[in-house]
Amino acid sequence: MQNALRIALVPAVLAAALLAGCATNDDVRSVQAAADAARMQAQAAQTRADAAYQASQTAGQRADQANTAAGQAQQAANTAQNTAQDAMGSAQRAQDELRAAEEREVAERAAAEQAQKSRRTRLARGERG
Repeated sequence: MQNALRIALVPAVLAAALLAGCATNDDVRSVQAAADAARMQAQAAQTRADAAYQASQTAGQRADQANTAAGQAQQAANTAQNTAQDAMGSAQRAQDELRAAEEREVAERAAAEQAQKSRRTRLARGERG
């Protein structure tokens, strides 16, 4: 703010002095030098503002890219979680089927042993098999 006032106020005061007719050649050169300095400061400020704007644009683009990547990562995590849940369900079904198959095998063995005992008993009594 002070810099802006100095840039605008110094040339205005010097110009007023020139217009009042009390200026010498040294005064004119001094005013010209002050105006040139003010112009250079304004150009430097504009350059810094342009650089800051460009940096903010770049930062915004990077933030957008990061947001997109985060969304993709979230989708991948959701897919992985769903796949894991499906795999757990499949594993549970496979375990249930294995248990049922083992129970059928035990029952079939028991039935086969019972049939074998019955056959031996009939043969021992003299019955035909």
